[in-house]
Amino acid sequence: MFWYGPLYDVKSFSIFYGNPTEQKVQELKEFDAVILEPTAFSKEDITSLQESDVKVFGYVSLMQLENWNEELKKHIADSDYAELNGKRIYIEEWDTYVMDLRESHYRDALRWKIDNYVIANGLDGVFFDTVDDLDSYFHEDQETQQNMRSGYVSLLEELKSAYPELLIIQNRGFDTLKAASKPYIDSVLWEGFKASDLQESEWAKTWLKYFKKEQLLGKIRVLTVVTDEESLKLSKKQRFPAFMRTGGTYQ
Repeated sequence: MFWYGPLYDVKSFSIFYGNPTEQKVQELKEFDAVILEPTAFSKEDITSLQESDVKVFGYVSLMQLENWNEELKKHIADSDYAELNGKRIYIEEWDTYVMDLRESHYRDALRWKIDNYVIANGLDGVFFDTVDDLDSYFHEDQETQQNMRSGYVSLLEELKSAYPELLIIQNRGFDTLKAASKPYIDSVLWEGFKASDLQESEWAKTWLKYFKKEQLLGKIRVLTVVTDEESLKLSKKQRFPAFMRTGGTYQ
């Protein structure tokens, strides 16, 4: 393997979105990297992790606005909400709305979130979640999808220009990564990596082949989230560091 990128030494990682106890912070020190909810951790906790050589990534939902985040909602305009068939896209399971990444005003809100939650607390990088929405909600409207992806690239270019050392992990959104964001991404997370899919799904087989090559050529670091031992074993075989998820949340 010819991987020499900034995350080449990440062999283990954890995801935790809850409010940490002192014991939990100590547990997280055992990993090479941690993806966490930046509003839940104190600056002291983050510094403590980094002093143990843990790379710390802050969760940022790229395409969905969390209704609970009143502070962020102050920076949102009505025009920032994406629409399908003239209606806002509400996701009841997470109490979120899909947003319009074409809008520079919304991208400014994301920049505010990153500046205040990630940069101000000295985190090593950003973890962009919900990128998959670009592929799933707008696949029937290629013009909108392309413009949304261009908005994402504009945001990534701004971040790389302002913070050249900032590391970026993207969760899924494989088509968007291949078409637009790959030059700016240090790592991709394959959440829901399943051995059963890789036996039955041509989609999964195609992406496995793609990411094996990309990692071998040193273009991107591939991480996975698995939920069973067979998938964990397969991920290790592919040299994709894996996080074993238990239960329905990352708490």
